[in-house]
Amino acid sequence: MYRPTSTQSSLFEPDVMFPGVLPKDDWSYIFRDKIYPLIDEEKFKYLFKEKGGAPNKSIKLMISILIFMAIEKLTWREAEFQFLRRIDWMIATSTALGDAFIDFTTLFKFYQRLEQDDTAYQFFQELTSLFIIECGVSTKKQRVDSFFMLGWLKILSRYGLFKETIRAFLLALRKHKPGLYEEIKAELSRDYLEKEFDLTEKDKDKANRKISEMARDLYILIAAFENHHQVKHYEGFKTLKKVFEQQCSVTKEEASEPKIEIRKKPVGDKIISSPHNTDAEYTRKRKQTVVGHKAFVTETCDSDNEVQFITDANLETAKHADSKETLKIEERLEDNETKPEILYGDAGFVNGKTILESAEKGIDLAGPSSGRSQSIENFEQDDRPLDTADFEVRIDDNTKELEVLSCPNKQKPLDQQRRDNGHILVHFERETCSQCSMQDRCPVNIGAKISTLTISEEQYAGAARHQQYMEDSDYRQECGIRAGAESLVNEVANGHGARKSRHRTEKRSRLQLIFASIGCNVKRFIRYQANCVQNQPEMAVV
Repeated sequence: MYRPTSTQSSLFEPDVMFPGVLPKDDWSYIFRDKIYPLIDEEKFKYLFKEKGGAPNKSIKLMISILIFMAIEKLTWREAEFQFLRRIDWMIATSTALGDAFIDFTTLFKFYQRLEQDDTAYQFFQELTSLFIIECGVSTKKQRVDSFFMLGWLKILSRYGLFKETIRAFLLALRKHKPGLYEEIKAELSRDYLEKEFDLTEKDKDKANRKISEMARDLYILIAAFENHHQVKHYEGFKTLKKVFEQQCSVTKEEASEPKIEIRKKPVGDKIISSPHNTDAEYTRKRKQTVVGHKAFVTETCDSDNEVQFITDANLETAKHADSKETLKIEERLEDNETKPEILYGDAGFVNGKTILESAEKGIDLAGPSSGRSQSIENFEQDDRPLDTADFEVRIDDNTKELEVLSCPNKQKPLDQQRRDNGHILVHFERETCSQCSMQDRCPVNIGAKISTLTISEEQYAGAARHQQYMEDSDYRQECGIRAGAESLVNEVANGHGARKSRHRTEKRSRLQLIFASIGCNVKRFIRYQANCVQNQPEMAVV
């Protein structure tokens, strides 16, 4: 049952019973006076029934403790332990001595309710907007970066994946349907629930043989239970079936047993890497292998700001490209009324397509263009390969369509035609191109009858940005402000516990990132208030 937090103060609050127990410039007073009142319980009350059941714990209190957990990287049990002993937490939440108790399961169940929708993100955005107004922060310039949020699961080989997937399903089957488990157990190649259980096999030939045996066991289990009115709805069975479909293929012939083959590469849009966390994906970045998700964080970066705040945070699959997230970030910033004039990103976020999409929104996406060498020495060489940006073009102010005027050697095109896919075919005289001293460096393709350049607005925008970044040292220096996003990533990932997920689902991992971002902004706001409002050189330790 929903019950709002009482506004009545208590004589047993620590600062009432023990005046001066903490200095007046302690962070807890800033939190109590400036942040605690901003937690709007009306936005969260729908998570609880209006009538019936035990009254809920104070929503303001639970939100506050989740923020404290993010600031100090605490677990659920550690938060329960700390609340009983932390005078600063009690002052920050206006909690009386003797009432400073919260069961960790109560806290976790509230956290589970928050994963249902975007209420936590909306709270993050509303709180951030109030911080921005309070501190007079400009959002005209912002920077973005990404990092991997690692899953808590080990990277499993195909051998380990098959074995653990079967084991996880059989555990659930034995618990709920012990009779069915005993029946199917005899048909399998091994006892998957034995006490000694190893997910690795160093002998390659032996591992391949066992993989084939386990593939058949997967098939046997699917055939046995895919029509069972209850077992087919088990999450473990759904995972087992999907793993088999991704990793194996079945060939059925008349009057013979089905032939099961192991695929060279798994198929599917979202490959399962572990039966315990089907949302987490495997990916590789240079020498780094990752099973988990990719986090995106954006913050203000105007040099005139006395404090910077995180304006957006989101979690996607590990394979999600940075460039695919650029437009989504800008749309969220626009919806939250924190749209920047300039957004700084690295080459992962910036390409011809994202540059043009950002320009349509009135945002200058600044940074080096992807897919090109960033070596200034190579660019300055006289014999460097030419790019589409070396051609003279004209872009219509209204339609934004591109027209090629001449090649780098001042040859005018014979004609140009736009295809349905948006590419423009620009034709030049073959004889002139074949005699050109730049032909080995030029992107024009010299054919049997005519020379052709394939170009588009996106290609030109990416190439033009590359040349701007290589030629203009002032622009490179301006884009250097993006490097500060590396410290942002370090602060959120390592300082506030977002480097490694504590959860098995993507929704809860995203919630973990959001509260890490809230904790980071709260910490920055408190420090700003301590330094500027109270004119203190340093705030009390948070």
